[in-house]
Amino acid sequence: MSVKDAILTTQPTSYWPLDDSGGASCHDEMGLNDAALPAQGVALAVIPFGTSQAPYFDGALGSVLTIDDDPQYSQPYANALTVAAWLCPLTLNNTQTTGSKDQFVHYVEKAVGASTDTEWALRLYNQINPDRHSRLSFYAFNLGSPTGEGNGAYMEYGVSANDATPVEVGKWLFVVVQAEPWISPTDQTTGCIFWKQSVQAVRTDADKYATYGVHPQHASGSITVGGMQTSGFKGAIAHLAIWDRLLSADEIASIWTAGNTDLSNTAMYHSYPSA
Repeated sequence: MSVKDAILTTQPTSYWPLDDSGGASCHDEMGLNDAALPAQGVALAVIPFGTSQAPYFDGALGSVLTIDDDPQYSQPYANALTVAAWLCPLTLNNTQTTGSKDQFVHYVEKAVGASTDTEWALRLYNQINPDRHSRLSFYAFNLGSPTGEGNGAYMEYGVSANDATPVEVGKWLFVVVQAEPWISPTDQTTGCIFWKQSVQAVRTDADKYATYGVHPQHASGSITVGGMQTSGFKGAIAHLAIWDRLLSADEIASIWTAGNTDLSNTAMYHSYPSA
């Protein structure tokens, strides 16, 4: 089974294979919202993923795909959300970053604007940071401006007990993030879940909604892929999908296995773009 078949079997809300070879957008297999290309900075069909080709993001500001808002892309729609993507970093230290101390990019984010009504974000930290080195994380936020502190889950090689995979240039990583049902302002049982290579991060107090007083809400912001208004990701992203429910561990494992089968037909290192 291909990774595309594995994802479609789970009946996602939207699924962007990001294998388009041309045009002004990347198609949504479910027909809800295509992802619009910018005028420059994103090149389609450049980075191999199995027998297909994923887009290359050059890391500049504005080099992002944009997906129009839909309530089904927000946690409150069904009181649950799952987002999955494969990413291939082509640098460990992005130049267009944000952060007061440790620098990072949001390679997938749903927000109205820069630090305005951010609902959720998938984050990658730079390797040369003081504290958080190539950490992959997922955050949920309260609406507002500026964006406040959110609850989040993460995995960092050498720090997280069950993270056996370093972030390396030119190697694909499979990330799944989940926003569990919100129960009440004081409930300490639910929040954000993070998976890397089909391994779930160890749960902590910091991933719980109540720890930071987060109550997920829908806003009108679009989804940006490859960065946000204040940061840019240099690399490739493939097989982005969203579900308005929590995927099971078996479903995540199925997509991971299928993706690895596809990648067995791909040399892991290539002469990637340097610009």
